[in-house]
Amino acid sequence: MASSEIETAVQPTGPNQATNSSDMQDTSSVESTVLYEDKYLLVTPKGITIHRYYFPFFSDKFVPWDKVEYVKTAQELGVKWYEIKEWGMAIGDIWWNCGWRLIKNPISDGWGLNNMEYINRTNIVIKVKDSTTRPGSYVENPDMAMTEIKKIMQQHHSHIE
Repeated sequence: MASSEIETAVQPTGPNQATNSSDMQDTSSVESTVLYEDKYLLVTPKGITIHRYYFPFFSDKFVPWDKVEYVKTAQELGVKWYEIKEWGMAIGDIWWNCGWRLIKNPISDGWGLNNMEYINRTNIVIKVKDSTTRPGSYVENPDMAMTEIKKIMQQHHSHIE
């Protein structure tokens, strides 16, 4: 069975599961210009897609821009070590996509504990309207991703600086 068939056949589990079909948009239906993309995150004019989000099938979570209150780096939010997890929710309200944020260092291409400065600089957190859980994602190029996200946020939220 192909992975897309699995995602269709099985409801994803995790926080803030979609309650209707308009909330569960898969990235193939979001046809628009790609502003930023890596293995973990896709940013388009329609919204943000977090890859490898739902447990246990690695399915995506799509958040349209009109549902986004803010997107910030973990550093901007002052995320603490006990709020970070490789996949899922640690202590706090952030549900992290599957990513080797704690132990895999892409700079040295080696294994070992990353320091909190690196972890907080390379992870983003999204505040979704009317949700108590904030999605979090590792980002391969956080400066480029946040530049594009800030441009879109200014278009959709004129009160954003």
